[in-house]
Amino acid sequence: MDSDKPDDGQLVPDESPETLAALFRALESVEGNVSPQHVRSVQATINAVKRVGREFGFLSASEVRDVLGDENDSDAQGFALRCRGQELYARFVFEPSSGGDGSMRVRLLMQDLKKIADDYGWDGKDVIFWVTSPTKRFADGGRPVDRLEEPVRVVAAFEDEAGVQW
Repeated sequence: MDSDKPDDGQLVPDESPETLAALFRALESVEGNVSPQHVRSVQATINAVKRVGREFGFLSASEVRDVLGDENDSDAQGFALRCRGQELYARFVFEPSSGGDGSMRVRLLMQDLKKIADDYGWDGKDVIFWVTSPTKRFADGGRPVDRLEEPVRVVAAFEDEAGVQW
């Protein structure tokens, strides 16, 4: 998942016969008809997960259990992104804890965002994608992940965003 190349947001077209054959097999294996919109939605999610992994790195579910310990393992629930059959956790979700020996905890900010998300029907995956995306909730259109040290501003921006009613 990690890459030495920075993510510039550009898609790299892969129209190789192997890629097209794999896509064809995947879509063909679905019994019903699949709308083009649904296919685009799934691919956009996959691209977003890959972008998060390239930029921030991931911890596997077992690594999360190791660094959080059994008593804090549940704090990470809901923040997993699925990729290639694995549950992966963006590294920025965690911060060092006072437990020593590389122990970590889920950032308090992330826990606060998850509580707000739950109130508005968002899930942890939505939180991860929101945190890593530019938002107009900041004057410069920046990303919340770049403001993890400003939890009050990030929480206020998220509350505004999650509470929007259409």
